[in-house]
Amino acid sequence: MTTRIIKSVGHSFVVDLSELFADVSAKLGRGHALARFFPYSELKHTWRREPGVVRFKISDYLESAPDEVLESLAWYLVSKANCVKCPDDLSRRYLAHIRSKGFWQAIRPRYLSRARTLMLQPKGRCRDLRTVFDYVNSTYFRGRLGNPTLAWVEESPSRRLGYFFEQLDLLAVNRALDAERVPRYVLEYVVYHELLHYIDAESGRRSRRVHHTKDFRRQEREFSSHADAERWLSRLVAESRRKKR
Repeated sequence: MTTRIIKSVGHSFVVDLSELFADVSAKLGRGHALARFFPYSELKHTWRREPGVVRFKISDYLESAPDEVLESLAWYLVSKANCVKCPDDLSRRYLAHIRSKGFWQAIRPRYLSRARTLMLQPKGRCRDLRTVFDYVNSTYFRGRLGNPTLAWVEESPSRRLGYFFEQLDLLAVNRALDAERVPRYVLEYVVYHELLHYIDAESGRRSRRVHHTKDFRRQEREFSSHADAERWLSRLVAESRRKKR
């Protein structure tokens, strides 16, 4: 059973994670539920069905979350585990909490220490992400962007070529692009693409992540070597998929 001692003004009290999940499960008319915190490297939660009980493993990044967030999480996950739609008003607190920059800044050191696929320095074997970022920032964004944490990520190019984690101000690029055979403009294009995900091109202000809309694709084509870079990346992804077979 997972409990958490929380110090309040003048006293302490115990928050029982399993009690929260069991209570929500009972209100939904489902079987018994147990829950405990678990040190996943990513922010994720899992569950396993056993006779008469569903056991949840909850990311320990939420150990310090307010009670109302944990209760909201319980509604969100128990509903999901039982294929029941969770009312928005019950899941809202949890979803807002994990999307907040404050939450991610608080867990940043622990999260980055567990990120085994990340190399948290800009200088790779052949390329320097700081030099590339500075060039893209000055050329396409008039130098107005800040200085995010730059990292290389070790994963298959067929999964993703890069990402910008706005809450952590982290820009990661696939290690496959850290090679002499890959033209520098290809790396520049990937950095440019990821920066478009948090820039409102019309106003020049940071904004929430946008998807690949028609306007987004139009902005992509403003990159000077757009077509050549896309062809290079398509070949790289296809090559990665062939190696998996």
